[in-house]
Amino acid sequence: MTNQPSSAVGRIHVSRTVSSLVLGVGFGLTGAGTVMLGVLLPVLSQKWGIGDDAAGFLFFLQFLGSALGAVFTGMNRVRALVVGYGLLLLSAGVLAFVGLRLAFPVFFFWGLGLGMAMTATSLLFSDRYGDDRAAKLERLNFAWAAGATAAPMLFMPFLRMPSLRPLFFTFQGLFLLLFVWVVLRERQEAPAEQLKVGGAGAGSQAPLRALLPLVVLAVCAIGVESSLSGWLASYSHRADPQGAAGAAFATSLFWFGIVLSRLAFSTRLLAITGRRRLLGAALVCVAASVALLVAAHHPVPIRLAAALAGLCIGPLYPLLL
Repeated sequence: MTNQPSSAVGRIHVSRTVSSLVLGVGFGLTGAGTVMLGVLLPVLSQKWGIGDDAAGFLFFLQFLGSALGAVFTGMNRVRALVVGYGLLLLSAGVLAFVGLRLAFPVFFFWGLGLGMAMTATSLLFSDRYGDDRAAKLERLNFAWAAGATAAPMLFMPFLRMPSLRPLFFTFQGLFLLLFVWVVLRERQEAPAEQLKVGGAGAGSQAPLRALLPLVVLAVCAIGVESSLSGWLASYSHRADPQGAAGAAFATSLFWFGIVLSRLAFSTRLLAITGRRRLLGAALVCVAASVALLVAAHHPVPIRLAAALAGLCIGPLYPLLL
C-alpha cells in the first residue's frame, strides 16, 4: 500500500517529463515558423512579384496575428494549444496552394496560431512547475531560439526545389503530430501554486508609472528583433542575388548571435556592471550594429554585421524583465 503513492508520483513525473520534451520540440518549431516568412521572402518576392510595401504588410499581419494570439490565449492553456496548433496546420496546408491575395489573411492566421501556441506553452510551463518555473522557461526559450537559429539553414534544401509545397507540407505534418498529442495527452492542470493577490492602494500607482517605460522598451526590443530578422534575408539576397544560401546564413548568424549573447548574459555580470549601464551599452551597441548593417553592401560585411546585431540585441529583452 505504501508503494502506491510513490508509484503514482513517479508516473506523474514521467508523464510531465515526456510532455515537456514534446512541447519543447513544438516550441522550437514555433521559432522556425516565426522566421519562415523572412527566409522565404526572396523566393516569394520573385514568385509573386511583390515589392517592399506588400512584403512589409505580410510581416505586419503575421506580427499582428502573433500579438493577438497572445491576448486570446485565455485561462485554458490546453484549449489554446489545440486552437493554436490547429490554425498552424491549416495555414501551412493553405499556404501550399494560395497566391498573393490569399497569402495576406493566411499569414495573419499563421501568426495568430504562433502567438497562441507560444503563449499557451509558456503559461502551461509556468502553471505546472511553480517555484522551478524560471529554469523551465529559460530552457523553453532556448529551444525557441535554437529553432529560429537552425531553421534558415534547414530550409535551404526546400528553397532549391521548384516549389515550396514540400516545406509547407512538412510544417503541416509536424504541427498535425503536435495537435494530436495535445488533444490526446495534455490536460488542463491547476497552477502549482496560487498567486496571492494583495490589496492595491494608492502607492501602487508609482510602480505602474515606472513600469510603463520598461514595457514600451520591451515592445520596441521585440519589434527591432523581429523586423531585422524578417528583412535580413532579403537585404542579404539583394547584395548577392545568386547567393540564396548566404541570405539564409545571414539570418542564422543573427539568431546565433542572440542565443550566444543570452547564454553569456548572467546575473553575476549584472551585479558587477549594473542593469542601467548594461542596458545603455546594449542600446548603443544595437544602434551601431544596425548602422553597420545599413552601410554594408557586400555579403561578408552584411553577415558580420548581422551576427554583431544579434549579439547586441540579445541581452535587451532579459535586461528589461
